[in-house]
Order: sequence, then structure tokens, then C-alpha cells
Amino acid sequence: MIEIESSLNGYETTLYKLETALKPIGFSVGGGWEYDHGYFDYRLAKEGCYYYVRLPFKATTGLLDRPGVEVKIGVPFLLGHQYEDGIDKDGEIGNISAAFNQFQSPRDADSDIPEEYEEQGIQIIRKAETAVQVN
Repeated sequence: MIEIESSLNGYETTLYKLETALKPIGFSVGGGWEYDHGYFDYRLAKEGCYYYVRLPFKATTGLLDRPGVEVKIGVPFLLGHQYEDGIDKDGEIGNISAAFNQFQSPRDADSDIPEEYEEQGIQIIRKAETAVQVN
């Protein structure tokens, strides 16, 4: 994980405005959200590793599933997840178990991030600053 200095850190706005600004430039709400915090993710690459720019936010008033909720942005960071390739060697499971356990665990949940993706991540955060109009 690599933190990125940004004027977005500490910025407060509504979740609606943040989402409206970030989605058109390629961010999506990450799967790891809860009712009080979440992430906007921008996938940089998928080549044996998934590399993401992640923009964390937390609710400051209300819960994230409520209209008009206000959020505060945290420190943006780059994240890499390396996944196992191929078939699960312990694949002797039933259909019900397979339905719930269909995704492999990361081989390295905190992979090193190549310099080229670090530079791309910084550029993406600068685009996000402009989109959110934080300068």
C-alpha cells in the first residue's frame, strides 16, 4: 500500500456529489463498504495483480444508505492484490459451498506496486481533485 498526498484528504461533501464527480472519470464504489465508511476504487491494471487507486471516505452525518449523507475523504492510496492462477487444488466441494466460496483468496494481499502504476495513481488522484474541485 502506498499513500498519496492529496488535497482530497479531509475534504467534506455529500456522498451524492462525490459519486457524481468521480464516476465519470472511472471510479466505482468498492465492495468493501459498510454503513459508516467505504471506498471509491479506480482499477489501474489486471495482469497477475489487480492494482487500484483507493479513495476512502467515512460518513460524518448519518449512514451511507441515507439520502444526503455527508462524508469526509481520507488519505488516498494505491493497493495491489495478487491472485492465484488456475484451478483450486482443494476443489472437492459441493455445489452449495461453491456458490458461497467462488472467489480465491489473494496469494499476496499487499503486493509491491510497480513505479509505473504509482505514477498513474498519482495522476488519477490529480484528476479526482479537479473533478471534485478541490485545489
